[in-house]
Amino acid sequence: MSQIIKTPSPQVIAVAEADKGQSDILSADVETAAPEKKSWWNTSARTGERKLLLKLDLFIFALLTDNDLELLGDQYNYFQTLWTIGYTVGMIPSQVILTYIRPSLWLPSVEISWAIITFCFAAVKNYKHVYVLRLLLGLAESPFYVGGMTLLGSWYTPKELATRAAIFYSAAFAAQMFSGYLQAAVYTGLDGVHGLPGWRWLFIICGCINIPGALWGYFAVPDSPYNTRVFYLSEEERALAKSRVEEVGRKPFEGVTLKTFKSALSRPFVWVFVLNYMQVPRSITDRNRFRFFCTATYGADFFGIYLKTLNEYTVQQVNIIPTAAYAVGLVGAILFGFISDRLRDRVSVAFVIVLLNFTTCVVLATNPSKAGVFFGYLVNPATNSYGPLIISLLGETFTSLADERALILGMAQTMGATFNAWLPLLIFNTGTQLPYFRAGWITSSACAAAQAVGVLLLGYLGKRIVRDTADQKL
Repeated sequence: MSQIIKTPSPQVIAVAEADKGQSDILSADVETAAPEKKSWWNTSARTGERKLLLKLDLFIFALLTDNDLELLGDQYNYFQTLWTIGYTVGMIPSQVILTYIRPSLWLPSVEISWAIITFCFAAVKNYKHVYVLRLLLGLAESPFYVGGMTLLGSWYTPKELATRAAIFYSAAFAAQMFSGYLQAAVYTGLDGVHGLPGWRWLFIICGCINIPGALWGYFAVPDSPYNTRVFYLSEEERALAKSRVEEVGRKPFEGVTLKTFKSALSRPFVWVFVLNYMQVPRSITDRNRFRFFCTATYGADFFGIYLKTLNEYTVQQVNIIPTAAYAVGLVGAILFGFISDRLRDRVSVAFVIVLLNFTTCVVLATNPSKAGVFFGYLVNPATNSYGPLIISLLGETFTSLADERALILGMAQTMGATFNAWLPLLIFNTGTQLPYFRAGWITSSACAAAQAVGVLLLGYLGKRIVRDTADQKL
């Protein structure tokens, strides 16, 4: 039976900054290597190329960053469902639009619409208003992650792409940590100011945070090396950027058509990629908000629940201990991306990540000791790096097929979102599987095993596509 919720829900209170995690601001501190020497960050020995990469890093990553409502418990679930519907519906159309419209026009415009919707949350009067806004918010957010990854794939070459993709993906971890501090600060300092409760101020502040970044995006998003017009790249740097992507065979967007859909859907690689992407580990994030990927792990979401069942820790400790997983996820994502770039090998590194994921899932599936649970929940987040790694593999496999690359990423993200809307509710049921979630981790172990086979198959099929497209040029 539904009960009236008398305290604000973290999902409703923090939806603005939590759902927007993938597009929060992330900056990269980069040091320029000495002339004619390689650095750990930029492997190029050409001074001009290192300078170009420095500018791209700085400008791209700076952007690709309820008492009052008397809500019933079931209505919170509807909030999440409506957001997921909007997000799922919007991704593929956004990727198609991105092949016709400059990213510097499309992405900032959608960012502004997101900020406006966020402001509207501060004025809602009842749950029906929230329903409408949640649907619109999902639509507004859908372009950012896939669009950001597509933008990175347009500029960076195989020797540097995975590291940048991992950093962009890791922005979610930093955003999660920041959102908690922001929420606490708002409640402490603004609750009741001008007669507004703290949660309404939170939406106002989050909207204000995103407006300047969106406006800046009109000038700073570099579009494509083939048509960039940004102020911070000289003519020589634009020519260098174009020559870099031409050297690896990367082509400009021509516009997704029906022929593009038919071509993509006819490739076995695409179906294996989508299935593998749906199983990407995504163990970091609040369990009440959407995750980008589906089945392989559900991770730190339930670590806190397990800790509560032990009756050994204070409320503060239960909240603090799982946050160590955020740091592991952040370091793991960047480290595996860095190793992959240095080795120029996506498949082998991805396979190692899958094996680590399988190991932690099996440990958690076998009703382990307390030490085993801690190991599983705290080590597993390092496997989140698998997502940006296989996106990098996609970009390199379809380097000369830009429109298909953008479309396939949108398709994979959409399928992951679709399954995430219902499958975790079955395999990680908090009503029947406490405290170990055995069924969920058994399922996750099976998915990880399938993923190991899938990543090897992707390597094989990917080489065939690269060979076939190379033959077509001859």
